[in-house]
Amino acid sequence: MTTTYLLFLVFAVNTIKSAYAISCYQCSGTDSDEPFECNEYLDTDTGLSPIDCENIHNAQYCIKQVGRFEVKGIECYQCNTSTTLECSDGFLSLDGTLLRSASCDHVYGAQYCIKMTGGIGTKRYCSSLDLGNQCNYVQQPGDKLEYRTCIYTCNTDGCNGASSIHISTTFFIVLLFISKCTVF
Repeated sequence: MTTTYLLFLVFAVNTIKSAYAISCYQCSGTDSDEPFECNEYLDTDTGLSPIDCENIHNAQYCIKQVGRFEVKGIECYQCNTSTTLECSDGFLSLDGTLLRSASCDHVYGAQYCIKMTGGIGTKRYCSSLDLGNQCNYVQQPGDKLEYRTCIYTCNTDGCNGASSIHISTTFFIVLLFISKCTVF
């Protein structure tokens, strides 16, 4: 009887112990403290230890997610007049015929579109930093002239496009009058 009771007790303890939750490796590839600890190929020489999943109700499986799982990021115009003449305000067409805004997924944490203008050209790009809106006069070494350089920061899709041109009604009437006078 004692042996039967002892076997039943050992069986019951093992059954109860096996009823505990499963243990899984839990890590994130975006962890800034250990950015390479959790990668696609989880090696045996990793410093990770399985963690009990008892705080997850009815956990039965460990799931490994690999790849990018993000919300659609911001889209910005991305160009430089030193390589693409169409990047300047005079050529950039906002209807998308010349240049189009593009995804900023290649810039980690991109939340802003930047437009930099200066004496030597225009540059449009994505940024994870808010650089503000400011203008300064800059003189390059060896130059006699000062150039007005401006930085514009915005946070909506395609917001770093070309400035829209607004012609005043008065200017339009004067221009129309001059064109009529030169025709006759």
